[in-house]
Amino acid sequence: MRQAGCTEKEVKSLCRPGGETSPDNDFRNNDFKKLKEDSSYDSMIQSHCKGVKKLPMPLRAKKLTELLIDEIKVLIEADSLQPGDKIPTEQELMRIFKVSRTCVREALSVLRQEGIVDIIQGKGTFLKKHYTPLPNIDDPTSSGLANFMESRKILESSLARLAARRASKTDLEAMEDALRTLEAEEIDAFPEKVIQADLDFHYRVARSTGNPVLLHLLQEVDSRLQAGRSTTITFPQGRKKALEGHRRVLEAIRKKDPDEAAVQMIRHIEEIEKAQRFIAVLQASPDKKRTE
Repeated sequence: MRQAGCTEKEVKSLCRPGGETSPDNDFRNNDFKKLKEDSSYDSMIQSHCKGVKKLPMPLRAKKLTELLIDEIKVLIEADSLQPGDKIPTEQELMRIFKVSRTCVREALSVLRQEGIVDIIQGKGTFLKKHYTPLPNIDDPTSSGLANFMESRKILESSLARLAARRASKTDLEAMEDALRTLEAEEIDAFPEKVIQADLDFHYRVARSTGNPVLLHLLQEVDSRLQAGRSTTITFPQGRKKALEGHRRVLEAIRKKDPDEAAVQMIRHIEEIEKAQRFIAVLQASPDKKRTE
């Protein structure tokens, strides 16, 4: 059995920062003209697409243990480990990731519960089964982004449907509060508050179902989509379009109409997805000066 090796420099290269969302190749190569001619999004782009800034990422910060679990999985993938291979020791993981022994042990314990590793006292930690990583949404040659957006639509439409049946008066008031925050003009100066208000609405819809597992799943999916979502929601016209979608969803939930709530949530996500792709394509347009 071979033991995985990974220097600190190599591990740092594995810790990929959240980059801007890239469009699929179909959009980059074939649909630029079609998207550019779409007048419904033209006004949103005109005054803002010259320099989309990377904004502070929201907002449900992962715990250190969760981050370490993610990076151990990246290490397993990068080293192409096979079942039975030994992963780095606790001491090595502490040195590589600069975390405490407690954090390492918590991470390994979770991985053991997930059935990914087997911890043998006195011998070490071994890969128990193949780990299949989630798709990379930053790779324009993959269908990763489309996979995540499809998952989000399926999940959030179901959440909206349940919310229409279960939301309490307190839940509805909290959703309304989030929308009032998004509507406030003074929030323009605080992009992180815009992002947080958007998340507050979606997460309150999820909480109103009374199912914490569904909320957790939504947060996990959202954590992969934050870069593109942040870019879109902080454009004034992008925020306006999001508000319109939120209002439609909230109205259906107020009316206790599950089918309409689901339809409006899907419509809202598809509108934002289209705007997000449009921005990404313009950033990668053939007219853009290239430095290569």
